[in-house]
Amino acid sequence: MSKKSGIILKILSIFESGLFIKILSAFVTGLWIAGAILENIHVIILALAITAALIIVLYIHRDNLEEIFQGDTSVIVEDERTQLINEKASTMTLGILISVIIWVAIVIMALRTSYPQYLSIGYTLFAVTIFCFILYFSSQIYYAHKF
Repeated sequence: MSKKSGIILKILSIFESGLFIKILSAFVTGLWIAGAILENIHVIILALAITAALIIVLYIHRDNLEEIFQGDTSVIVEDERTQLINEKASTMTLGILISVIIWVAIVIMALRTSYPQYLSIGYTLFAVTIFCFILYFSSQIYYAHKF
């Protein structure tokens, strides 16, 4: 009987450590990719159902998410310098990405007489950049008020 309880404790420790959630997330990602490659709607629906269930489980355990995904929180993994470097790198990456998207959209729009079939792609790229600007400025306003 103690052998069964030992197995149950190991299974519960997998759930509590977040390993199960990580494995399930990798499995769901594989399902999404397989569904897209095979063009099978049933696989995509299965992945969607598992994702919905995973979101519900994560919402229920939202207070323990940092503990689940980061492990021991008493160990300092990164310092302020690393955070500052990451913030600056992500801001520069966003700026360069938006600039490249705008440049590609302008080139596509300039070639609209030669390639009219790509005009909708140019408009879509402009819409994406506008959305990125709105998201960036709204998050700046949010964090300015928060801190």
